[in-house]
Formats: sequence, structure tokens, C-alpha cells
Amino acid sequence: MIFPALVFLGLKNNDCCGCCGNESCGRRFAMLSSILFAAVGVLGAGYSVVVSAVAIEKGPFCLVANGTTTEWTYPFENINYLSDPDWSLCSAPLGVVSWNLSLFSVLLAMGLLQVLLCGVQVVNGLLGALCGDCCCGGVSVVLGWFTSDC
Repeated sequence: MIFPALVFLGLKNNDCCGCCGNESCGRRFAMLSSILFAAVGVLGAGYSVVVSAVAIEKGPFCLVANGTTTEWTYPFENINYLSDPDWSLCSAPLGVVSWNLSLFSVLLAMGLLQVLLCGVQVVNGLLGALCGDCCCGGVSVVLGWFTSDC
């Protein structure tokens, strides 16, 4: 976490010696790097959301007693255990259904929040990289607004 932050701070202060006649090249490159890291965050959060949703839908892996035999299986795989909370099918471990539901619900909520935040950062980075504070030919472009104060 420290390395990307130091890189971003270094790029923000570096003007790349005015590359291509643009003095804010370093800031734009920092925004491009930010876009790439945020896109990786969206992918990771999306994976977390998918895994959590599948785990909630499938239910926990627990010990089920079938008459005289017991076996480890997914007893709620074909049953909607969320609308019918008869969780007595699982005999061990105790409280596994509520634990499974609680854990993966929190992971699902956190994953959705992370997708939202990283998505906002991607949009912010795109706006910063494309429409940043550049001076090109006497026209300053700041978030799509054209001013001539350069």
C-alpha cells in the first residue's frame, strides 16, 4: 500500500520536463496508474461478489443425518432455505447456516461497496487523465470546461 502511494505522490510532483509541451504530464500519468489499479480493484471486488452470491445461494456444507447414515453435503442446494428458515437439516457444526449466511452477506455488501468505490475512482481517473489541468495552445481544459487563463 505504501509503494503505490509514494509512486503517485512522486508522479504528481514530476512534470516530466514538460513532455509534449505539457507541464502536467506527471499528474496525468498518475491518474492513468490510478485507473489501472482501480480497474484491478473492480475485478477483485466483482470476484468477491460472485463467490459470495453463489455461496449464499448454494448454502453451507454440513453434516446431514439420513436415517441411520450421516454424510457431509450441501443439503440446501435444491431448496430455498432463505424463504423457509427450517435449518434443522444440518446437524453439525452448530450454527453453520446462520454463520454462512452472515459471513457471505457481509462479504457481498463489502464487495458491492468496493465495486462502487473503485468504479467511481475509474471514472474520476478517466476525467483527470483526459480533461486534467493541461494548457494546450493557450486554452486550459479543466473537467471539460474551456477557459483561456493560461
